[in-house]
Amino acid sequence: MPDRPRVLIVGAGIGGLALVAGLQHFGIVPTVAEIEGSSLGRGLALMLTNNVGLALERIGLDRAVAGEGMVLDEIVQTDASGEVMAHHDFRPANDRYAPTVGITRDGLISALSSGSSPIPVEYGTTVSALDWSRDSPNVTFSDGRRAQFDLVVGADGIHSAVREMIFPGVAPIYRSFCAWRTVMERPDGDRVFTIGSMPGTLLGSFQVGPQLVYAFLLVHAAEIPSLSRAQHLDRFKELAASFHGPIPTLIQQQRDPNRVVFVPVHEVETPSFHQGRVVLIGDAAHAFSPLLAQGAAMAIEDAVTLAELIGTNNDLDQAVRAFEAARRPRVDMIRAAVRRRTVARGFEGPATAELLERHPLVFSDSLKAYDDLIEDPFALER
Repeated sequence: MPDRPRVLIVGAGIGGLALVAGLQHFGIVPTVAEIEGSSLGRGLALMLTNNVGLALERIGLDRAVAGEGMVLDEIVQTDASGEVMAHHDFRPANDRYAPTVGITRDGLISALSSGSSPIPVEYGTTVSALDWSRDSPNVTFSDGRRAQFDLVVGADGIHSAVREMIFPGVAPIYRSFCAWRTVMERPDGDRVFTIGSMPGTLLGSFQVGPQLVYAFLLVHAAEIPSLSRAQHLDRFKELAASFHGPIPTLIQQQRDPNRVVFVPVHEVETPSFHQGRVVLIGDAAHAFSPLLAQGAAMAIEDAVTLAELIGTNNDLDQAVRAFEAARRPRVDMIRAAVRRRTVARGFEGPATAELLERHPLVFSDSLKAYDDLIEDPFALER
């Protein structure tokens, strides 16, 4: 193996670009293949909890990311009528660890790409065949080229082609609920993450920029609805109308169906995060529902951990095993916490005593869970 390992990253989304930045931090320049024509314009927005900032601090990108978004001070949960049910202050954890940030996906991608070296992405390219049975995996690209690498990383999302190659038949599983999302102009926004809830339905919003608000709605649906874009906008408005407050009113003003994204919620669980020298990170390895905002968080934690292990260990096989040992307990804990909240709030059907017994409490069942996920023993240390 060369002094600097030959690393191929398949996928230039959040996890893939975070891994590129992490490897560059250790002087390693990977090859990156992305099937789409760009990393931008493929999503709307997300919340980055404190643990994300802690991970990004390790590769010097925490300030760049925070600068692209809006720091959130608190979260308030209401019932459908708008009456406050619960409140949690983000500011103590923001000060102690790293800020909680609302950010557009494009803003996050731009920040992850803002390092001193340009990101070497081959757009419009992916892997069509992979022989991982040897120390140096052989790769065939979609344009017919062949190459050999010391490590291949599948960061290609929930419908990962790399995962299908190393774990045939492991596919996303629908979790019986769906999400509608949009970003709208809102010049008078604040730094509060607002959630309105009723059994099986949740409406949320937070600022992602000085004049932009991200709004989303989750609802239980035994079957995935088959609707046109215009019908999805109408359904979004219909569901939001069950709540009172400024965000439902703002959603009623949305006129452009192309600015509403509909996503059926799926999960992925793999038997391992690697086979030989092929590693999966992010949604390719462990997609789960968005109820604790940990999808992108786990992808970034994966990327930073893997970059550190590769950059500080000359034995790649040992690094891969250490990655599995470090990440599996953390991901399994977050998955269990998210699943508990999913079933307890009725997103997979009525929250029966039997169902709750099968999914025991992991973190606080209150909004304090956002602090619990930072301070557990598997969190990245400052």
